[in-house]
Amino acid sequence: MTNIFISRAGEDREIAKWIKTILATAIVQDYDFHPGHNFARQISQALDQANHVIPIFSPHYFAKPYCLMELYAAIVDDPIGEKRLVIPIRTHECEVPRLFKPLVYIDFVNKDEPTRRQLLLDALGTRTAPATKTTYRAYIGQLPTVHPTLIGRTAELAFLDLAWLDPETNFVQIIAPGGTGKTALMTTWFHRYVDRVTIYGWSFYSQGTSEDRQTSSDAFFNDILRRFKIPVREGASIFEKVDLLTDHLNSEKVLLILDGIEPLQDADGGLRDVPLKTLLKELATRNEGMVLCTTRIRITDLPDDEPCTRSLDLDNLDPLHGAEYLAHLGVKGTVEELCEASADFSNLAQALTLLGTYLVDFCEADVRRRVEIREPLPGADRMIAAYARMYAGRPELAVLQALGYFDRPAEPEALKLVLPDMKGREYQAALNSLYKARLILTRSTKEPIDCHPLIREYFGPTSTAEGHSKLYEHYCNQAPHQPDTLEKMTPLFYAVHHGCKAGRHQQALNEVYHSRILRGSEAYLVKKLGAFGTNLSLIANFFQFPWTQAIPTLGPANRSWVLGTAAFTLRALGRLDDAVKPMRAGAQERIEQEAWKNAANGYGNLSELLLTIGNVDDAIAAARKSVELADRSGDARQRMGTRTTLADALHQSGNLDESERLFEEAKPLQAERQPAYPILYSLWGYRYCDLLLAQGKASQVMSRAATTLGWARQYLGLLDVGLDHLSLGRAYARGSPDSATHLNQAVEYLRRAGHLDHLPRALLARATPRDLAEVYTIATRCGMRLHLTDYHLAMARIHKSREHLEKAAALIAETGYHRRDPELETLKTLC
Repeated sequence: MTNIFISRAGEDREIAKWIKTILATAIVQDYDFHPGHNFARQISQALDQANHVIPIFSPHYFAKPYCLMELYAAIVDDPIGEKRLVIPIRTHECEVPRLFKPLVYIDFVNKDEPTRRQLLLDALGTRTAPATKTTYRAYIGQLPTVHPTLIGRTAELAFLDLAWLDPETNFVQIIAPGGTGKTALMTTWFHRYVDRVTIYGWSFYSQGTSEDRQTSSDAFFNDILRRFKIPVREGASIFEKVDLLTDHLNSEKVLLILDGIEPLQDADGGLRDVPLKTLLKELATRNEGMVLCTTRIRITDLPDDEPCTRSLDLDNLDPLHGAEYLAHLGVKGTVEELCEASADFSNLAQALTLLGTYLVDFCEADVRRRVEIREPLPGADRMIAAYARMYAGRPELAVLQALGYFDRPAEPEALKLVLPDMKGREYQAALNSLYKARLILTRSTKEPIDCHPLIREYFGPTSTAEGHSKLYEHYCNQAPHQPDTLEKMTPLFYAVHHGCKAGRHQQALNEVYHSRILRGSEAYLVKKLGAFGTNLSLIANFFQFPWTQAIPTLGPANRSWVLGTAAFTLRALGRLDDAVKPMRAGAQERIEQEAWKNAANGYGNLSELLLTIGNVDDAIAAARKSVELADRSGDARQRMGTRTTLADALHQSGNLDESERLFEEAKPLQAERQPAYPILYSLWGYRYCDLLLAQGKASQVMSRAATTLGWARQYLGLLDVGLDHLSLGRAYARGSPDSATHLNQAVEYLRRAGHLDHLPRALLARATPRDLAEVYTIATRCGMRLHLTDYHLAMARIHKSREHLEKAAALIAETGYHRRDPELETLKTLC
């Protein structure tokens, strides 16, 4: 038989009686609570028995806290309405609170009794029909293991419930220092929904938490795209992957959990991982489900903008709950003594965990004997040190010290390499003892041994070069010589880390990173796998101070190469401002080595970068330096190429005369260098065509680009073909079939080439609304101020918008950008 519970205010008892009369064949629970009633117990029993809950919405109902508690409890038990549990009825005019507005209610207002009767019966008939079975998925294997006990977090769990139930909430971050219990809270909460919603979880702690590590989001993006079967074209850039994932999460309701995000943050809380920052910004604005992050540092890239984004600053437990937790762990003492003990350890969850297990293990569970713990350290470190003292000379301490070699769960075979010899039973007993003390989270000898990051961080400084050297050699042997996927390469990533920790930087650079991961000049990791973030995390191992000083023990040429690789990778990841310092430092090192050719190339690349971010004057200065160094080197290719770099920078500054002179100097150098290809081609040719178009010489561009396009198709790459199509598309009359054909080809080739600094050129030239929106996204993500200027100019031209024209004018004044394209001169008149 159908069992119905009516949730109402006392003033609405008459309508409840009427409902009971209409639903005579059902069991209807309707209570008037009086002093002395156990409200919580009766409500719990009523909800457990009920097939449906009928809240009676009225001004009285929303004014009564206990009514809201009943409604909240019912919704939490059926948050997405799959059970069709909650059937609200609005009986009087009233404002429904925002949290409950998504509930579809029966409206009795201004309805006669027969209509009300039919609405009620129809609703119950409809809602008792079998619900369509929905299959939910839970991808939570990457999340850390935590002990299930959670005490004193009722309000925080309710906060998360309310956020999830509010359709306007897209993003929540839980912020607290290490050891406060962020992950335990998050895990306890999401397990309540694991069979009701699709969940995907990822922990960035698996890639390390130390400040000198540059954690990457590559593995996260690859895994989640694979899990949700989102097709990705070969060679897709990381930002294409971001967009694909964003589109999917805007169409499927997913609880996305990102645990321990601080390895990707700077000290001020900003996300230095641009792809992840882009994803979170997009999802915080629009998201079918919700993102839940835990971090030690507030993410400052996302403003607190309730209800879209919410933050929970997780405090330590209050002393009473701390006392309850200690008692749960088996500690004995009065409530007052336990509260005092909790306060002595700042009520920090991880410290109390270890205090409780320590007192039980070594002090007969007597809370008063905590005075024996004399280690003068803050927080959980005090208890870790106390355990280290008690375990001195025992296998348990050896295991803890061995875990300090790892910034991730330790695989059994690798862990044994940094352990002293011990028998199997002795080792298992040590793991059992540490697990009981909650110093480790797993204890199987066949699975990775995990522990709280604070444990790894405490024992990390005790690791030795000898131990890291053993791990280096171990991981070198764990992968094929040249793996073809990120997953298969993972042991080599670990090898690079441990090799550098062992002081074997040169060997790790040459034998593992350059030879086996990059495959030499093939640059397999980035060109084939597109894993620029992973590449950056690897190259960080060779820096003393990222990103300005490489490890001094590397040879001079290797130091310069490391600086250049870091700059190239940062640039590809959209961190253009960060790329300037290593690029400049690398070029300067080449000068100190008197490697004039490479120094000229370095300053040329620096000029291009500075131009992209809108530092035009600095770009010109770097380009002049590159020309000087190229002339000193005597290398024909550098002498020609650096002149086109300087010419392009001058063109963007508005100095067309000197730009043209430099191109005239470059032409004979190219003809002399390659007689079979006597005109400027590739990027050098595109730069010259750009100047010719500014001078109104479209016919020359058509002739030159048609010739170089043939060369590019036969001998060169995607970038070169794309740039020639772009020159031709711009040369033909705007809107003509020839122009459209070439511009479509330009967009396609430049997109496949993966060069974010060139793709906006083609999008701006084609200038569909979607193209311009993409330009704006790319330019704002990566700080490309010249492309952003061109975007505003295009919007001003298309929409006759003075607002966009004013924004473009402000950027021009800020950057020194003064293109002289003929059509731009008429914009002020048009607007």
